[in-house]
Amino acid sequence: MILSWYLTKAYLIRFFALLLGLVVFLQMLDLLANADAVLEGGGQAVDALSRYIMLRVPSIIETVAPLAGLLGALTALVVLARNSEIIAMRAAGRSVLSLVGGLVGVGAILAVILFFFSDRVVVRFNAQLEDWKSAGYKPGGEIVDGKEAWVIEGGTIIRVGHVLQNGSVLNDIRLFNQTDTDAVADIINIRLAIWEETEWNLFGIERVGGNGDSLLVDRPTWETKLRPGDFNKLANPPSELTFDELEHYVREMALGTRPEYYYDTWLQRKLAGPMVLALMPLLAAIAAFAHHRQGSAVMVVVYGISLGFVFIVTDNMLLAMGQFGALPPIVAAWLPLALFGTIGLWIVVNLENNG
Repeated sequence: MILSWYLTKAYLIRFFALLLGLVVFLQMLDLLANADAVLEGGGQAVDALSRYIMLRVPSIIETVAPLAGLLGALTALVVLARNSEIIAMRAAGRSVLSLVGGLVGVGAILAVILFFFSDRVVVRFNAQLEDWKSAGYKPGGEIVDGKEAWVIEGGTIIRVGHVLQNGSVLNDIRLFNQTDTDAVADIINIRLAIWEETEWNLFGIERVGGNGDSLLVDRPTWETKLRPGDFNKLANPPSELTFDELEHYVREMALGTRPEYYYDTWLQRKLAGPMVLALMPLLAAIAAFAHHRQGSAVMVVVYGISLGFVFIVTDNMLLAMGQFGALPPIVAAWLPLALFGTIGLWIVVNLENNG
């Protein structure tokens, strides 16, 4: 128990120290690149820059946490190995597998924390930053004009040209009503839709194609499950939606701007992404135990970072394949973790058996 706590403490101290250092360094670079645009928005310079840093830091933490996990485990294991503390632990009856398993367990706990941090904090702060950016970084500014949004609701494809006033005003709308055979039965243009209390009021309705069976042109309101917030959310990429929002918009309401497999891939990604923190100690152990007798500590770190780089490349390639439907979503999101985890476990077991 004491040895486990000693190794865990060594890992966590290095993890948080490296995380802090990487966040400060990258935030400085990011601020240098964007300070001019932020200051052009007006307002007090200190307040504007402080607000930008506050909104940007969570996203940077999410990005660098896996790297901090890898480097933290590498440096902890290298120092312990160079001081012969690993040998002492093994002489006390601890196996390599149990040492690595303890670090993986700590990584899994950090992964759970990262999941909730990403889902509840990063997404919200990113949305606020994008709103502020869309307003030209003006104090108290709000989104004036959103990007064009395509939404699918049941058998209707909806294109919205402009999203105004946080989704409560929609301009230049076109509805494509489909039949059971996916053929377009009706095309309706709507000049303006305004949300008032519980319904959409429509102005400038015109049929521009189809068989003329739609009753929408004779109604002043729009019967739809979509609400103002939906258009703002659905216009965002899935990476800026929480897990619950993805479930709500895609699974329950059958809504989305892209095919279902695209959102399913990101649903799985929301779960699999943070679990990289549990894998990084295993990759670090491979480099530390396999190479610490063959070169300097610097080379061990290089080996470890190389393994991490190969994992990131593989992970991004499979994610892209899942987004385009070339792989099932669950495979695209979880295969890199399963593949590298299995290979890493096999190597560690062999190190244990062969000394």
